[in-house]
Amino acid sequence: MTDYSKKPGHECPPPPDDPAGQPKPPGCECDPLPTTTPPVLDPPAKCPDPDPCCKCPTPPGSNPNCLEDLIAKQTAEILIAGNADKLKKELEALLDSAKKAAAKYTRDKYEQLVAEWVKQDAAIAELIRKLVCAVPCWRCIIDCYVCPLLNDLHYAEKWLYDDGQLYTSVHDLYDLQYWYTRDKAAKQRRFNRIDSVLKAWGDPASTIEKALAADKALIDATNKIIGTEGGKAIYDVFLKLVPMHLAIAPPAGPDTTTRIDEKFTRFCDCDKGTPDDCCGPDVGEWSLRQRLIGAQPYLIDPNDYFSLICCLVENRYVPAKDALSKADTDLTGVTNKIARYEKQLADGLNPDNFEKSAKGVIPSVIDCCDYEKDDDEPKPSRKY
Repeated sequence: MTDYSKKPGHECPPPPDDPAGQPKPPGCECDPLPTTTPPVLDPPAKCPDPDPCCKCPTPPGSNPNCLEDLIAKQTAEILIAGNADKLKKELEALLDSAKKAAAKYTRDKYEQLVAEWVKQDAAIAELIRKLVCAVPCWRCIIDCYVCPLLNDLHYAEKWLYDDGQLYTSVHDLYDLQYWYTRDKAAKQRRFNRIDSVLKAWGDPASTIEKALAADKALIDATNKIIGTEGGKAIYDVFLKLVPMHLAIAPPAGPDTTTRIDEKFTRFCDCDKGTPDDCCGPDVGEWSLRQRLIGAQPYLIDPNDYFSLICCLVENRYVPAKDALSKADTDLTGVTNKIARYEKQLADGLNPDNFEKSAKGVIPSVIDCCDYEKDDDEPKPSRKY
């Protein structure tokens, strides 16, 4: 057995009196999802009026853009209607899946899984006690070797997304297109996160049973290597076993409060999420460690299953999907507008096209009297 040195006076920690966090009970006190508002793109400054000494014909009141704008509006409405029909089919599929899952998530199965979780909770607490006694520098190992890896990932996200803040002013359509592109990407990430949580609850009985079986195997394997492979044991316990065990945990109660101390879950200070657990499951911005284990169902009373699913669908899934659909439609609209103006420039600057357009509006017979101000109209001085 490898001899891990201990500082003089080091003693094995007593049983924890500050339990680690566990999932919230199902609820439905949800604030609306945050919305975004694009910055206003003002129209180009109006070109100067014709020389005040000239009496020009009244220009047309509109141009083909009015029809193109109507087409764009109709296209957006068609997309929205199509998405509504698609959402209806998705909700019907969710309902069918939830009914099948509820049939498997029986009272007997729930109580069996809770009993196994409680048993494993005691085994993991004992495993941690032995591990921190054998390797008292366990936190330093994590701080020195694991946290730098998570920090690099944290920096990468900051470089890519910062805090999700979008700029508040735009100067041209390309700026606006980029704003919509980033807005859509952020809403896509949020929808994907909520969607993954909803899918994780598609068969909680089977998923939790598999997780418990994997955790049991990891407990047994780690007990055998504490004295010989301390580094592997530290990673397996604090980065795999404990996070998964707490992710599938029942809400804390008289018989289900974990024996794992909170301090064994607090490290790598940059790795923090922004919880959104109004329905119970966390659908907010996840920490990097949460993303390493992915979305998981946890042990709730079977009677609460449909209320949890309905809360997630009504307060998070549908609003997030609608917001993503709108962001996609808005991005398509501004992209089409860019294409329209690019085509206008390309066509308009073709010498043959420009000549044809100009000669088409210039009258063939010109009477200069038609362009002179009447005698009773004031004629401003003109500087050359």
